[in-house]
Amino acid sequence: MLMWTLGIIFFLSGAAGLLFETLWLRGAGLAFGNSVWASSITLAAYMGGLGLGNVLAGRFGKRVLQPVRAYALIELLIAASGVLLVPLLPALAALLAPLPALAHDGAWFATPLHLALVFALLMIPTTAMGATLPLLVKALCQANTGFGRALGHLYGFNTLGALAGALAGELFLIEHLGLLGTGIGAALL
Repeated sequence: MLMWTLGIIFFLSGAAGLLFETLWLRGAGLAFGNSVWASSITLAAYMGGLGLGNVLAGRFGKRVLQPVRAYALIELLIAASGVLLVPLLPALAALLAPLPALAHDGAWFATPLHLALVFALLMIPTTAMGATLPLLVKALCQANTGFGRALGHLYGFNTLGALAGALAGELFLIEHLGLLGTGIGAALL
């Protein structure tokens, strides 16, 4: 029963994760006015955060006595930071516009500054996302389901959720709920 319950929860988590990634990509595109920079930095932060979160969970996860509770707290962090980034990313261009004027001939650092800031902001929820799978695998292993079975079950459900989230966002949610409404929906998932 625990395996199926956590599988469904991780399906919803996967859907939320890809909804957020889609929204962040759009927000970064508005911030940069360039889809190449936006997609590059969003994908780099997403994959980098997943990797870093996995490493951190692997390193410190042994100390976690209640992995499902830790998972729930991390999901709250993902929801809060994820939805806050939806309106913040497009606003960064206006917020950072005065900075190059403060330095003599300082326009050269505007794009690297944008990239670094967007990357750092995206690393918060994506690193948290990366820590979720190891925590749930630990919870299922504590229930004697076996590592391989637990990992395959959770990863499969999460991947199906990611597919559902990406499709729902692009085909329906963004059009009918807007960017912020879709972000709130992702946070609720």
